[in-house]
Amino acid sequence: MQTTPNQMNDADVALVLDVDGTLLRTDLLYESFWAALGSDLAATLFAAAVNWQRPERLKQALINIARPRISLLPVRDALLAPAREAVEAGRSVHLVSGSNQELVDELASFLELPGPHFGSDIDRNLTAATKAAFLKHQFGEGGYDYAGNAHADLKSWAGARKIIAVNPNSALTKEIEALVKPVETIADDWGISDVIREIRPHQWTKNLLLFVPFLASHDINTASFLAVCLAAVALSLGASSIYILNDLLDLEADRSHPEKRFRPIASGTLPIAAAMRVSVLLAFAAVLLAFSVSPQVAQLTLAYMAGSLSYSLWLKKRRWLDLIALTGLFLLRMLTGAVAAHAGVTCLLLALGFAVFFTLACVKRLTALIRMHQRDYLPGRGYSFHDLISLKNAAYTSTALSGLVFLAYIRDEHASGLYSAPVLASVAALPLMMWLFRMVRLSIAGREDYDPVRFMLHDRIGLLLLGIGLALMVLAV
Repeated sequence: MQTTPNQMNDADVALVLDVDGTLLRTDLLYESFWAALGSDLAATLFAAAVNWQRPERLKQALINIARPRISLLPVRDALLAPAREAVEAGRSVHLVSGSNQELVDELASFLELPGPHFGSDIDRNLTAATKAAFLKHQFGEGGYDYAGNAHADLKSWAGARKIIAVNPNSALTKEIEALVKPVETIADDWGISDVIREIRPHQWTKNLLLFVPFLASHDINTASFLAVCLAAVALSLGASSIYILNDLLDLEADRSHPEKRFRPIASGTLPIAAAMRVSVLLAFAAVLLAFSVSPQVAQLTLAYMAGSLSYSLWLKKRRWLDLIALTGLFLLRMLTGAVAAHAGVTCLLLALGFAVFFTLACVKRLTALIRMHQRDYLPGRGYSFHDLISLKNAAYTSTALSGLVFLAYIRDEHASGLYSAPVLASVAALPLMMWLFRMVRLSIAGREDYDPVRFMLHDRIGLLLLGIGLALMVLAV
């Protein structure tokens, strides 16, 4: 009596796993693209332009520029565990993927799956119909169970004994049901909460800086207030758009980080393709909202986004230059607020902002170095453990400079006319310096969060010091 595919024992049926979005919670093509982009921008863009319609050659060209670090990629344990059990039981397990053959082999070796395994090369893109034909030739009709996650896998599922579907949407589920085969579903898809975590709304508190020129001018009016509010929202959306791009460029460094590895993109809970779409939508929304305030605010918003992108692509890897760039981005926030409110901003106010923000930038790097497990170079940055002393000195110097510039600002002819008690306003320099000194000291002690903004929002003593300084300024008006 002839055995039908559904009557075959598991040991006689190969377990075939797709890689991108199935065994991995990410896509190797996107991983390769962003790794290459972070390594060599010009070469990556050229490779993409030349091989745009030849994906098999594009995949090879990208890994020739830079390879994603396979050992750090997020793996779907719900598939890896049964795959390893199948290997132990003597069942053949294969990765058959549209990903580059070299990366497929490297992944299989790291996961200890003996194979053989099959991927794309410069002459064959092993996806969709090509993959289905290969599986039928290699294993026979019904001679394999297939795990996939997309419409492109339907033809491969059609020839399989059993379907393993990862996060199928409603439309794909209906098409799978039409195949009338045994189906196992793995559901661990991403949601809006992952997007919210990725865009980091707590970082939007930085954009309260847009209100500084408005408040410092003492010309409080509803129209200016609403304009600054809209500009702040626009800049927040633009900043979140760049946060996503920064995380895409920083994937390897984030996955090596004790805390950042849990970020949605790094951990694989938010797919790279989805993150890219969100980034584009946020960027468009930011520019349109900024234009609703004024063309000048839109230009500054675009300048901020361009500066942030330049920082992500290049400046963050340059020692000291990255601190100046971070400080400049903070100052750009103040300038955007000044333009939105039609408020003047003096050189001394900008100098004060530079000193304060430079201190906080130093704090960010000090925290990362102090909490680094090994006394080596900071991943993705230009600093090593030997830079600690220089960073400490720079942080303390800029703290002292903040106090001096603050006093000069209060005694300036423009500012002094705004305060009835300039001496009382001058006293506000003390809590400002105490707060900055506290931030530096805690970072050196390793007691500060990797995210200075998150730490500031939860540091009661620091908030008290800032509150005292603000109260003194208000009383001095």
